[in-house]
Amino acid sequence: MFIGEPNENHEGGIHELSLGGANLIYLTLKLLEYKYQKDKDTFANFLLIEEPEAHIHTHIQKTLFDNLDFGETQIIYSTHSTHISEVSKISSMNILAKKQNHAEVYQPAKKLDTKDITKLERYLDAVRSNLLFAKGVMLVEGDAEEILIPIMVKKVLGVSLDELGISLINIRSTGFENVAQIFHEDRIKRKCSIITDLDKAIEEKNKGAEEKGAARKEKLDEFSKNNEWIKPFYAEYTFEVDFVAKANKREVKQLVSEIYTDPKTIKKSNEDMDSEEVIYYGKRVLTMANNVGKGWFAIMLGKHISFQTFIPEYILDALIFAKLDFNVETLSNIIEYRVQKNKVFDDGKIDFDALNLAIEEYRKNCITLQNLILELETTIQDDQIINFLKRV
Repeated sequence: MFIGEPNENHEGGIHELSLGGANLIYLTLKLLEYKYQKDKDTFANFLLIEEPEAHIHTHIQKTLFDNLDFGETQIIYSTHSTHISEVSKISSMNILAKKQNHAEVYQPAKKLDTKDITKLERYLDAVRSNLLFAKGVMLVEGDAEEILIPIMVKKVLGVSLDELGISLINIRSTGFENVAQIFHEDRIKRKCSIITDLDKAIEEKNKGAEEKGAARKEKLDEFSKNNEWIKPFYAEYTFEVDFVAKANKREVKQLVSEIYTDPKTIKKSNEDMDSEEVIYYGKRVLTMANNVGKGWFAIMLGKHISFQTFIPEYILDALIFAKLDFNVETLSNIIEYRVQKNKVFDDGKIDFDALNLAIEEYRKNCITLQNLILELETTIQDDQIINFLKRV
């Protein structure tokens, strides 16, 4: 056996193969062997493959397992690959979820009708099928949330969504039910937050969007009513407007001169952003976002997110719901991060030694989280970590 690439003159020995190439040849020969055995009246053939994605290029993974269907052999494979799960039928999947001292097995298609299964299989591409591997899921409706929520969590809390085991999936519409139905007592028992806008009207001409938002809320509330694994969370207006309303005008004002060049427009925009009336700052931030496109606006805004940025409460609640459980170590790391950031603005009034000692006692289970919150309230009382911890 020799190896080479199409349209190339080189012909090499089998020892020159990559490990991935060797695996492909091995699988091919093994399946061929089973075919011959079947012809000789072998009762059954089983092929178990552990993590076949190792050393195999993404496109080859998808091509191989999209076509891996042999009547002579029952093939079972374990994988962490979203590319393989993308081309696999959820009706043939079992998901293993590690719990304390045991594992649970979920069947994502259980008790779903054929039409719903087909919708899910069409939808779960390599990006969205990431939700099959997550410990918790947040579903969002647009690019702005997809771009900014991970940045806010990292900058404000000091941990990434990946570290928390949470997948954020952009539905790119408000049709959450088609995907969210996979999280259920009969199927995947993991928490799924749905983040969407109520589109409350800033002015009278937007009443149509407000009515659609109210209808969407009614539909989602009914959809999730008897399902402990799903919960919707709502922005009162839109993500951009609610972001500004939660004391984040500073971040948006930094973009005014990047988006506009006309001095009068820059002056008027800053005045709008300084207003306490949503009809002014709300309209302005939406105008700015629509001016450059909401996705690009979110990318621009992401550069100005800092630990001082406030995460809107509906997003905090969605994060906490999806996470399900924050262990002592994770919370200790988040609190330490906030304390270190507060040192930058310390005027000598905060006893950081006492605060760090309290965190260490909490980490060792010597004091409760409530005791630690009381300590934080007497030292960095204005910090948003206190609101976060109380919600946890």
